[in-house]
Amino acid sequence: MGFWKDTMKRKISLDILAGGNDLNLTGKEIPAGIRSAVMMESDQRGEVVINIPFLSKEKWRIDGIEWEESARRSGGKAAGGSILGAALVGPIGTIAGAVVGGRRRDNSKAYVYLINPMTNEEVVLHIRCTKKQYKDISAFM
Repeated sequence: MGFWKDTMKRKISLDILAGGNDLNLTGKEIPAGIRSAVMMESDQRGEVVINIPFLSKEKWRIDGIEWEESARRSGGKAAGGSILGAALVGPIGTIAGAVVGGRRRDNSKAYVYLINPMTNEEVVLHIRCTKKQYKDISAFM
């Protein structure tokens, strides 16, 4: 029954930029650092489970999240797309190629503040975070 219960909970994949090693409560040394984990909702509001692949699955209290929205368009890819579009379809392809080639790339990041329930120490994770992930993590609080 526990397996099915875990699969029904909301899960968010975390792309960790900094602070991941502070999640390591096992004491095992990780040379490359922790760069990915999965955050899942817990049975209690304000608490999450952080699952680090091949390492641990620990409960943490979520203390807050700060989101920094950032997006970028690639001018080079837009130019390349417009040239390719023009070659294949003509003037209409130029416009379509520029739009497709110059799509926005979401570079948003967030700081997630977690508290270790055993020691009451705060850990700060710096992660890549889309608007949807930000809303999902905020819903855990």
